[in-house]
Amino acid sequence: MHIPSSTYRLQFRNGMTFDRAVDLVPYLASLGISHLYASPISTAVRGSTHGYDVVKANEIEPAIGGRDGFVRLAAALQSAGLGLILDIVPNHMAASVENPWWRDVLHKGSRSAYAGYFDIDWSRKLTLPVLGQPLQHVLSAGELELVRDHGNGCLNLKYFDNLLPLNDESVVRDLAGMDRETLQAFSRDTRRMGALFDEQHWELLHWQQAARQLSYRRFFEITGLVGMRVEDEEVFQDTHRLVLDLVKSGKVQGLRIDHVDGLADPEGYLNRLRQAAGPDTYIVVEKILGPGEDVPSA
Repeated sequence: MHIPSSTYRLQFRNGMTFDRAVDLVPYLASLGISHLYASPISTAVRGSTHGYDVVKANEIEPAIGGRDGFVRLAAALQSAGLGLILDIVPNHMAASVENPWWRDVLHKGSRSAYAGYFDIDWSRKLTLPVLGQPLQHVLSAGELELVRDHGNGCLNLKYFDNLLPLNDESVVRDLAGMDRETLQAFSRDTRRMGALFDEQHWELLHWQQAARQLSYRRFFEITGLVGMRVEDEEVFQDTHRLVLDLVKSGKVQGLRIDHVDGLADPEGYLNRLRQAAGPDTYIVVEKILGPGEDVPSA
């Protein structure tokens, strides 16, 4: 294992791409650093400025250069004798319909193949604190609309920028075959819309209700980031496939773990990661000290 002597962090996005970073490699090498430390590179919510709101754990963000751009950067770093440390986010993903796993859970509820990936209390409906005011006010104001996805024809509930997939069973029974005008008329009928909501796997909440009624673990108080169950072996493997591939291919020499305290079993996670990444991978964690906690001396 090569222990970094010094690092330089690059925040990708906001105009910083892999190819721009390649151009900076000679300058970085002249500083005398041993490793470049990169912010999260997995695909995040569209327009993300930081990359911690991941939507596709196993895809490299196209907006910053994708897989090909990353390979060019890794090669440039190796040619300059520099290592690469990646910031990874095992604790949470974006609670966004851009996240295909989350969207599938909204669509299918506890029957989704990904229902166990997220830290959700399935003794109740999945709560979505996305409303700007209580549901009845939103319904009365006509802010909710049923729209058809032009790509696959599926029906969604539209609330400003939020598009929420509907339960297939409710669509077949109540909405099948409706044209746009009929869907708009249905959307204005508060009684029928209320009955439709009763049949969904999710429940819409006013954002101020999140602290008391949220049914999933969030990142601190950010409801847009949902906790992941990486203590489950399948979830660990599926969320770390890309990272481990980059490590094993020799393109990445170190990993920085974001918010390890958010995990159900931090020590168990790190032991599993060490085993998967191998003994030569440098691993460092972001650790928040609680009352009475001290950083071990060794």
